[in-house]
Amino acid sequence: MKVLPIKEAANVRDLGGYVTRSGKQTAAKKVIRSAAIDTLTPTDKQYFAEYGLQTIVDFRSADERAKKPDQVIEQVENIFLPIFPIDETGVSAAPNQLFNQIQNGQAAHEQMIEVYRHFILDEHAKKQYRRYFEILLANPTPQKSVLFHCTAGKDRTGFAAAVLLKLLGVPNEIIQTDYLATNVYLKPRIDAMLAEAKTAGASAELLHEITDLLAAKPEYLAASFAEIKQTYGTFEEFVAKGLQLNAQAIADLQKIYLV
Repeated sequence: MKVLPIKEAANVRDLGGYVTRSGKQTAAKKVIRSAAIDTLTPTDKQYFAEYGLQTIVDFRSADERAKKPDQVIEQVENIFLPIFPIDETGVSAAPNQLFNQIQNGQAAHEQMIEVYRHFILDEHAKKQYRRYFEILLANPTPQKSVLFHCTAGKDRTGFAAAVLLKLLGVPNEIIQTDYLATNVYLKPRIDAMLAEAKTAGASAELLHEITDLLAAKPEYLAASFAEIKQTYGTFEEFVAKGLQLNAQAIADLQKIYLV
């Protein structure tokens, strides 16, 4: 894993360099995870172009995308792939929506567990993640990369990264380490938001709720995999029936994204 030196976006990481159970490594300059990219500088955009970025996948809702559209990078395709359109599912992993639910009395921790269960249970979400893998499969050229992101690069993005790494044979403990690394790379933003809330008079209880909302926690990702076991029995069955990826697709992913 390599943190990319992008000045005006957070949590931007190349997923190359992880050693798999078979002894191979995930390929560099092939897949990048990120938080929102609406404030990229010209230097940032040039860096991405020179890095080999070919495709951007935006997991955010229509409202998030409209308010803070991705910066346009010349000759890079941008694909809108909302995981949870509110008008279709009634569920969103958008921070603003979740924060509104906190204000209405729903505990953030419970919200986040529900979001991660919905990745498995919601038919639209599974269809969108299936499309995400189709995009990855259409990227066979070495050192040409796909970037996928949401707002914080934590939940919708974190789940997408975890499933990809698991399909590539990366051990579970490394997958969790990658997932939790978000807390390191978002810490300045989280600290700033908590300080702002405290200055505005937020109670200790509300600050705790905001922390639960903004942090990556082991039990959140674990909720997805527990739901996979409950609903499908095994991860392999979830991939085959939930994501509709066959053995050939998995073999192709490993061919493209492992070295």
